[in-house]
Amino acid sequence: MHYENNFLSQSEQIALQQALVNTKSLHNTSINSDNVPSPEQHAYSTIAVLLYRFNLQKIKWSSFLKTATNTATNTCQWLADELVRCQQEYKKQSNEAVIIEQNALLNGIFSEELAYIDALLETES
Repeated sequence: MHYENNFLSQSEQIALQQALVNTKSLHNTSINSDNVPSPEQHAYSTIAVLLYRFNLQKIKWSSFLKTATNTATNTCQWLADELVRCQQEYKKQSNEAVIIEQNALLNGIFSEELAYIDALLETES
């Protein structure tokens, strides 16, 4: 399993691969690297995989927000703050327009990770 991405560091790529394996989205477990991902990279990768799964309609937006917020807390404060803001806005007005707007924002934040996940899963199949 090898897909080259020039925007993500090797440790970020490893963190994404591990997050995909943990969710059983990626079955090839030949992850080889001396670069150990940081806790922030692990959190970011876990959230990117959750967002990918939401985009495939495998989880609900409320579940995504709750899990993503819990994952970002204590590892990536700016992202945790943004997710809490999204959660509060969603609770006030839980409709399709809010979900689309928030999803677009997060897809922008995680664009490189989502592109990597998509290409990696295409490569595997």
